[in-house]
Amino acid sequence: MNIIVQKYGGTSVENKEKLEKVCNNIINYRSNKKRELVVVVSAQGNTTDTLLKKAKEYSITQNKRDLDLLLSTGEIQTASLLSMMLNDKGYEAVALTGEQAGILSDTTYGNATIKCIYPNNILNHLKNSKIVIVAGFQAVDKLGNITTLGRGGSDLSAVAIACALKAKRCEIYSDIDGIYSADPRIIPKAKLLKNISYSEMLEAASAGAKVLHNRSVNVGKKNKMSIIVKNSQQKSQGSTINEDKKDFIERVKSNNDFEDYSIKFITKKDDISKICIVGDMVMSNKEAIIKIFNIAYEENVTIFMISFSELAINLIVEKEKSINFMKRLHDELILDTNEK
Repeated sequence: MNIIVQKYGGTSVENKEKLEKVCNNIINYRSNKKRELVVVVSAQGNTTDTLLKKAKEYSITQNKRDLDLLLSTGEIQTASLLSMMLNDKGYEAVALTGEQAGILSDTTYGNATIKCIYPNNILNHLKNSKIVIVAGFQAVDKLGNITTLGRGGSDLSAVAIACALKAKRCEIYSDIDGIYSADPRIIPKAKLLKNISYSEMLEAASAGAKVLHNRSVNVGKKNKMSIIVKNSQQKSQGSTINEDKKDFIERVKSNNDFEDYSIKFITKKDDISKICIVGDMVMSNKEAIIKIFNIAYEENVTIFMISFSELAINLIVEKEKSINFMKRLHDELILDTNEK
């Protein structure tokens, strides 16, 4: 089957007016090209933040399993609304949860890893000429528990589904025209990049570029899935991420330089914290280092950067998880040691 996967982010679906534009994009696409379409959607606007705030108002502990169940409802709402709107316009569509789309993950609540995708349900709907709308950001573990894939996880859902379906490409739609050499809101003179390699995009995404989830880029790279980033609200050429031979040759021709050493991105990462662990010969303390990484794993903390000296270990981590991480480190590296 000739399949295209499209993903629409939160700002592209945040209200009825923008969902109407998404509907028109989908209808125009179906009218002009005879290809089957799978659409992955995020929660509307700030829905996820609102649900997180609500969870804190109702619960002190916020059980991780139940929190994932709550957060998954944001994307389900968008998928259901978009499907109903398309059906009203005479285009047969069906909304699917992550589980109904066949996305199986591990049980790391809040940042689950996709283990495999069983695409039969999606394919059956496509064979019946339906537009398939999938709630992004979510999956299900082997026991049937709903899990979420972490911030920006709808990108991962879309690229992973595209790979499982062996789609022609995956189109990521947001409120910008594509991928720029820097954030255009900070640097107005930033240039729109026509072509980017997987490796360049992976590095930029990991370093703070918010256009794409870094795990989605890695999945695309592993499966050689072309990813195109476009504007959902207006026509744009967009930016293509791939390592296709033809694309590589075109880049070389345009640069007239086989060894292209040009700088592509300048980016920054917000909302991070530095944690410093100080102690005599701490770099040589193997037991402490093992504990640090075990705690990071248990608390689902990503360590973006680490540096050592004989007196200190410096960790750069997500700001929102830094307090709990710091408490665990203090309990196990200082209190437990002193009690022995």
